[in-house]
Amino acid sequence: MQFFFLELIEGLKNTLRRGWELRNVPNPESVSDHMYRMAVMCFMVSGIDSEMQTRAVQMALVHDMGEALIGDITPSDGISTEQKFKREEMALEFLACTLRTSNPDLANSILDLWHEYEDGRTDTAILVKQLDKLECYHQAIIYEERTGIDLEEFKELKEKITLPELQPLLDECLKRHKEIKQRRLIDPIVIFVSGGPGVGKGTQSERLAKEFGFHHISVGDLLRKEEARLLSPYRDFISQSIKKSILLPAQFTTQLLRQAMDDVQGQERHMFLLDGFPRNVAQAVDFESKICRNYATISLDCSETEMLSRLQNRSAQSIRIDDNPDSITKRLQTFNANNTEVLKHLQQRGPLFHVSTNYE
Repeated sequence: MQFFFLELIEGLKNTLRRGWELRNVPNPESVSDHMYRMAVMCFMVSGIDSEMQTRAVQMALVHDMGEALIGDITPSDGISTEQKFKREEMALEFLACTLRTSNPDLANSILDLWHEYEDGRTDTAILVKQLDKLECYHQAIIYEERTGIDLEEFKELKEKITLPELQPLLDECLKRHKEIKQRRLIDPIVIFVSGGPGVGKGTQSERLAKEFGFHHISVGDLLRKEEARLLSPYRDFISQSIKKSILLPAQFTTQLLRQAMDDVQGQERHMFLLDGFPRNVAQAVDFESKICRNYATISLDCSETEMLSRLQNRSAQSIRIDDNPDSITKRLQTFNANNTEVLKHLQQRGPLFHVSTNYE
């Protein structure tokens, strides 16, 4: 019967959260997605004992399990709270039946956890119920940033999140939500400056920025600055990434760019030259969903022989950890592996201009 139980709860992966569907959010999360992230959030809560934390994780994984059979019922479905409770209770009873023979302790535990959550009176249940609201608000902020759909109504959930342990994350959510609202009022002009290592992106970007009034942001410089910051939790990770010429997660690069652009836009500057970005399609897609969907690209083209020669000459006087023979070879390999696909993507999204930088 264990196979049957897992077959039943597999439905949670394919049951989309109805609240997002009703608000026309494209590709919304499933119930399983929601429960999993709640469980992770339980792990993240500090200041509670390990026994409570373990039970909270278990409760998060059980609290919506009945929706594998009855679906995600919302207030718009016209079903009373009492009737919804009865349907969910019977769904949990049935799921427990499928485990009763092989694992009676687990069957009883699932029912106990669900009833404790629904009753909402223990410290664990109160925590998980508030995490349910916080996860929903966090998800709404992500969807609003990604899609442009106004999900301001979910901000009201903050009134139901009162536990001190959850306030730091709630404060982060409120701050990010405010930033998204402010960013939507600004339509920045963005030009990517693309090209391989040693092609002269930094030099040309500085010249263009000075002549046309753009603000020049070098992604490489942002990473090196973050690596040098003593309190950065990413210091060693960035160093290893640069040495191995492994591209950093797209979301991290976008995070650094977003902060740098927000800092400058606070000074009423909204024209940007982004040097050395994007390095792969994932970075471009993440940038489009979180910062700006409209941009142009300048591709500085140069032969690999010429780039290699320039990098070797620069390495003789450079203190950069990626200006050494081994790193230079890896950087060129990484660039060549991604560049064609990146330029194809960028050309589909906006104007792309090729400029030769080979020495004549």
